[in-house]
Amino acid sequence: MGFQTGSKIDPRLGNADYSGFAKAASIQAQALANFGQQIGEGIEKYQKNKEITGVTLASIEGILASNPDLIALGQAEEGSIGKSFKQLQEDGTLNKRSALEVKGYLDTIMESRAAQQEQEKANMTLKALNAVATGTMKPEEALAMGIPASEIKGAMDLTKTKPVTYSQVQGVSKLMQDQFGDVKVDESTGETYMEVPKTGDYIPFNTERVPANIPDALKNMPGFEEWKKSKMSPSSSRDYSSMGMSIVD
Repeated sequence: MGFQTGSKIDPRLGNADYSGFAKAASIQAQALANFGQQIGEGIEKYQKNKEITGVTLASIEGILASNPDLIALGQAEEGSIGKSFKQLQEDGTLNKRSALEVKGYLDTIMESRAAQQEQEKANMTLKALNAVATGTMKPEEALAMGIPASEIKGAMDLTKTKPVTYSQVQGVSKLMQDQFGDVKVDESTGETYMEVPKTGDYIPFNTERVPANIPDALKNMPGFEEWKKSKMSPSSSRDYSSMGMSIVD
C-alpha cells in the first residue's frame, strides 16, 4: 500500500520492531509452563508424601502390634515423641515428619533389643560349648538348646586335639593349695571333701566329711580333673602321660 505525496505519516513506521512484544509473549508462555510444572510437581510430591506416611504408619502399627509395651514407653517420652505417640493413640494419624520420627525411635529400640538378644544367645552358646568341651554337658543337651551340630562337634574335637598340659595341672594345683588348701580328694572315688569338726560332738579332734564347695569355674578349668586324678593314687602322681597330658614348660 503506497502513501500519497505530502502525507505526514513517516514511512519508516512500516519497519517497526515488534520483537519486544514477541519476547514478552514468550516469557509469559514460559512462566505459565513453569507454573503448571510446579503445580504438577507439588501434586506429585504431596501424593508421594502421603504414600511415605501411609507406609511408615503401617510399619509403626506392625511394630507396636508385636511389641505393645512400646506404646506406654513412647507415651512416657518427653517432647515431640511423647506427643506423637499420644496423637497416634487418639486418632491414628501423624504427619510425615512425626511418623518418620516415631519410626526412627521404634527402630532404634528394636535394634537395641535385637543386639541384646544376640549377645545373650552368644553367651549361652559359649557357655554350653564350654560345658560340652569339659564334659559337664552332653552333646545332645546342647543340640536341644538349638546350638548347631557343627559347633558342638568343634567343641568336642577341641577337647580331643588339645590335651591338658602339665603347666595347666600345676596352675590348678597352686590355685587349690592357695585358696582351697583344706580340700582333699578321696583316693578311691575322686570325691572332693573337707574334714570339719563333727556337729554336736564336743570331743576334740573328732571330725566328719563334708562335700567341698568348689566353684564351677574352677571345676571347669583345664587340668582340674587331672589334678584330682593325681591325688587319687600316689603312684600315678607323676605319670601324666597316662592321663593324656603333654609336658609344657
